[in-house]
Amino acid sequence: MYRIVTENKNVDAIKKLLGSFGLDYTMYYCEGSWRLQSESSVVIELERTSEDIAEMVAESIKETNDQESVLLQNMPVTSRLV
Repeated sequence: MYRIVTENKNVDAIKKLLGSFGLDYTMYYCEGSWRLQSESSVVIELERTSEDIAEMVAESIKETNDQESVLLQNMPVTSRLV
């Protein structure tokens, strides 16, 4: 699973972006900190995708939100639908 953490802005555009990649996702709204400044954040979890696609999505979100960087995490988990 890949996790992207970014600023909570342009969420509708981010959802459209995720859809354009054909990705299912889970999105959490939370508060975070960047350089000691509190900010509203979004955590996006991507399951069943490659590292290359996750990185392309993170880069696209970074560009969409005009951010210096976004956090991309590789989270080794085992999942199954029941």
